[in-house]
Amino acid sequence: MKQGELTRNKIIASCNELFYQYGFYRTAFSDIVKATGLSKGNITYHFKTKDDILVAVFELRKKVIKKMLTSWQHEFSNAEARLNHFISSLISGKQKLIKFGCPNGSMAYELGKFESNISELSKSVFEIIQQWLSLQFQSLGYDVAQSNNKAIELYTRAQGLSVLAQAYRDDSFFEDQIEQLRKLINKHPNL
Repeated sequence: MKQGELTRNKIIASCNELFYQYGFYRTAFSDIVKATGLSKGNITYHFKTKDDILVAVFELRKKVIKKMLTSWQHEFSNAEARLNHFISSLISGKQKLIKFGCPNGSMAYELGKFESNISELSKSVFEIIQQWLSLQFQSLGYDVAQSNNKAIELYTRAQGLSVLAQAYRDDSFFEDQIEQLRKLINKHPNL
């Protein structure tokens, strides 16, 4: 990998974390300079605006999510195991979810207030996950419409859990709600 590409990736990775923890609008260029250890000129050489960095952050998130979901397809032999692992991923990220919320959900919430063209980036990340969840429910025997509804219900409840976990900052609340999510996926259609 060339030095320019390494630098660009460093900026994207640093901004991914900054935007998650502080929000896109609260992250100043000085924060990016500090996090990357690069000069403002070096950063603007790779990205003319902070919006350009945001687009790259979403492209990174989509790439990471697709890779993760593909690995789960191979790692787990059935849809129920994959859905349970999806829920387990919430548990493994519990402390960050409680402190900062969902990386994609909090970004969607923030961006949705201001610019519709940028908020479309959030939607593209959600659609990847929602489509994958829907395919898992289809594998469990639900028809396409039911699978889409189950996927939306599970993902909506997971996003809601992220918001409420951040508000309550209560481990037992979080764990109780995780069990409710597990009940949702353990119900199978009457075939």
